[in-house]
Amino acid sequence: MKNPLRPFLYGATALFNYSIKMKAFRAHLLFVLIASGASVWAQKPAAAPTASVNSVRKMAPVYPYEYLLQSKSGWAEVQFTVEYSGRAIMVRKVDASDDVFAKALMADIESNEFIPPRVNGEPRLTTGKQRFAFTGDTSFDAVQKSILAELRKPKPAIVSVKELDKAPFPVRQDPPNFPYALQSDAISGKAEIEFVIDREGRVVFPRIVSASHEDFGWAAATAVSRWRYSAPVKGGQKVDARMTLVINFDAATLATTW
Repeated sequence: MKNPLRPFLYGATALFNYSIKMKAFRAHLLFVLIASGASVWAQKPAAAPTASVNSVRKMAPVYPYEYLLQSKSGWAEVQFTVEYSGRAIMVRKVDASDDVFAKALMADIESNEFIPPRVNGEPRLTTGKQRFAFTGDTSFDAVQKSILAELRKPKPAIVSVKELDKAPFPVRQDPPNFPYALQSDAISGKAEIEFVIDREGRVVFPRIVSASHEDFGWAAATAVSRWRYSAPVKGGQKVDARMTLVINFDAATLATTW
């Protein structure tokens, strides 16, 4: 005996399958639009993405240490998407004189904050593009140039923090940004960074000693470059001191500045 509800069930099943397929299609389309940097708005057309966006903090990527010692200049250009919150995501290299310069700039952009454009008072997704020139010694002040000249010697006369009268204490120590790609994949890791604290407490010339993933290395070096310490003192006199530390990135807690 034929089930009188069979035609209805067939129709309902077909409608359900169609609905699922359309949802999947819309989700895929949304992902593609966001990945391409387009703005997605309900019930109104998307505005064109901008070529540049304003950052809250001045761009100051870490200069690749080995290239700095060699006075090697370079440049990099990257593209990224700015979320509604102002965070830069999906950062990618457009072009660079060397990949290492691109890595440094990408880490700086991911750790920065941007001002997303607004439409009718609401922030929107937008794409940004940033180009930065690494110009070697010309970008440093007199104190930094003096320290750099010492670092270039076979045996730099820069004391270890262990030789100081007392260990310098952090005045400003913002946590590093968790790299976006590694956060998305829930990857944990660590990076060991060596740097110099100048006699005024500024951190200069961070060097990536080791890292479980290169993105952790650049994220850690970028964060450290913005730290401040109390002035290093040896024998009652201010000095420049070298310090090394390990920074851990725990995907479980997502220790990030955002």
